Amino acid sequence: MKNHIFFLSFIPIFVLGCSELVFKKKPKNLINEKKMEQIIYDATVMDIMSSFSKKNPNFESLMGKSYLFEKYNIDSLNLSQSESYYAKNPRLYYRMHKNVIQRINNQKDSIAILEKEIMKN
Repeated sequence: MKNHIFFLSFIPIFVLGCSELVFKKKPKNLINEKKMEQIIYDATVMDIMSSFSKKNPNFESLMGKSYLFEKYNIDSLNLSQSESYYAKNPRLYYRMHKNVIQRINNQKDSIAILEKEIMKN
């Protein structure tokens, strides 16, 4: 359910991206598609993790936005410009989000398999 909510939060950006017929020019420091997909995946996982009722009180400082900036060696402007570019190119944007959702579903399936094995023992 949380995955669908996260994905739905990108619909307004997706619609706005489709409203212009001319695609935005690539920014000079465009984050490549694979790296951007990884960032979206990590941001989604962090969002899901932050929804747990019992969590480490230092979670936000350890796994917040600064974590993504440091991990991927990017800054907020770079991320914002890249996000805007991909949002204006719906095929790329859709492909990245589709891959992220597939990856999350694979993780979910793996966890379900592990739970079944644990229950057997």
